[in-house]
Amino acid sequence: MVSKPITVNFNALYPIFMKVGLGNLIVSAVAFIVSAMAASVFAAVSVFIGTAIGIINLSIMARTVKNGFLFKPDKAHLFIMKRYYIRFFATIFVVGVLVSKNLANPVGLIIGFSIIMSATMASTIYFAKKELV
Repeated sequence: MVSKPITVNFNALYPIFMKVGLGNLIVSAVAFIVSAMAASVFAAVSVFIGTAIGIINLSIMARTVKNGFLFKPDKAHLFIMKRYYIRFFATIFVVGVLVSKNLANPVGLIIGFSIIMSATMASTIYFAKKELV
C-alpha cells in the first residue's frame, strides 16, 4: 500500500531551531572556557573539535530528516537509514584519524560531542514545552 508523502511546515519550527542553536552555542562556549581553565590547551581544543563534529553531525541529520519527508513513507526509512550509517561511519573515520594522529584528545572529543547532543536534547524539550504552553 502506497501512501502520500507527509508535508511538514518547517518554517513554523524555525524559531525553536534558532533557540536550540543559541543554547548549543552558549553551552559549548562555557564548556570550552571551563576545559581551558581546568585542563590543558590541547584538551580545550579537543573539546572544541568534538563540539564542531557534533554540530556538523546534527546539521546533516536535520537536513536528512527534512529531505526524508519528500519521500513516500515506504522509501523514506531506507533513505534516512542509509544516510544515518554514512554519517555514522564518517564520524568514526574523522574521530579515528584525529585520535590516531594525536591531533585531539579522545576524552575531549567525547566531552565536546556529548555536550552538543545533551544540550540539543535539553533545549529542544525546554523550548518545545514552552512553545506548547
